[in-house]
Amino acid sequence: MKTLLLGILIMTGTTAAYAGNHSVSFPKSDCNEMLMGIVDLLEEADKEWAFLQDNPKDSSDALEHGQKIQWLVGLAANYTTIYEAFCDKS
Repeated sequence: MKTLLLGILIMTGTTAAYAGNHSVSFPKSDCNEMLMGIVDLLEEADKEWAFLQDNPKDSSDALEHGQKIQWLVGLAANYTTIYEAFCDKS
């Protein structure tokens, strides 16, 4: 039993150490494209906010534009997470 536990601990420690030292990053051109895509998504969300400011909250289009804002911002957030993980290596 001690041997099994020791083996599991060694495997876990080795795997964690390897994963921590193994760094993956995207090429700079891909990172720049991703950053521009994030900016574009947020600009589109701003346009949708502008529409909502000019129209009443209870208009028939308000829900559709609100959902579009939520989708755009969520997508931008997901890409930002990827960008920070694989591109932003300051």
